Amino acid sequence: MSRKIHLGQTLDPATLDSLADFICGDDEERFPIYRSSSIITRFFKGAGIDIEHDGSTRKWWVLDQLTQLSAADQEKVVLGLVSPLMYKGVQEDLRKAVQNMKSILSMEGYGIAFDGPRPHIIESNAFEADYNELADMSEPAGDESEFLGQQFPDKVVIADLGLDDTITLVLQARVDEAQSCPREKAPLATIFLLGSTLEGILLGVALRSQTDFMTAPSAPKREGKAKKIQDWKLAELIDVACQLKLLSLDVKKFSHELRDFRNYIHPYRQMSEDFSPDQHTVDICWQVFRAAFAQLKESHRQ
Repeated sequence: MSRKIHLGQTLDPATLDSLADFICGDDEERFPIYRSSSIITRFFKGAGIDIEHDGSTRKWWVLDQLTQLSAADQEKVVLGLVSPLMYKGVQEDLRKAVQNMKSILSMEGYGIAFDGPRPHIIESNAFEADYNELADMSEPAGDESEFLGQQFPDKVVIADLGLDDTITLVLQARVDEAQSCPREKAPLATIFLLGSTLEGILLGVALRSQTDFMTAPSAPKREGKAKKIQDWKLAELIDVACQLKLLSLDVKKFSHELRDFRNYIHPYRQMSEDFSPDQHTVDICWQVFRAAFAQLKESHRQ
């Protein structure tokens, strides 16, 4: 059993950058709580750190504050982010928080453990991964150039997926609009359309096969029960579709990239991360979308 320790020195800048993302919570698919300016201030004060957000860009302000903290205060931040009290008994939110924190700390040789309801830092040299991650690692996902070299039909007919007629019309209209966007002039619009359409397609497939999706080992849960399909996020739909062999591992991998690009629909996130998509970015997103469509279409035929 790993022994309880304290942070002996301040955390690496890359780790602090990840913690800043965690505190802000802009990516709702990764982090359990979105924190506005006032909630960020409340979080720090609750951790015993008397600082107050000044209204500037949240991510960069939080990162600047974390950089100035001592190791002891950085530890307070880490433990505050995984405290059960923070999540008011919502087990799914606490689980997500702990998984994210373990991932963030693992590169520095630290981990998280609990003494009753109280979290603490431990030494951690072990590679921790669940069964599905290990299964994924056993099959190479392929690199970007290999993936982009695959050939898929340009024509996308949503009706081939056998979804509800009404949603089929809506999804087809989005595909048609995305295809009409000049790639070099409307990269963001194309990415947002493709990301949202992929989410709509996967949700439609999941609703058609609810039993398979909700009983899958990686189905997202809330309070021990699988969440209603309508409440699933795109990341969860992608992961379960891959586990059910509806999507291959490489399509799963690059679908998450499309999902990440789609999340730049938030202007301040795009600004803070200096994201400027170009035609190559659009090419990747179209390739992901066509590949996912082709595999889902093939699985429907079987």
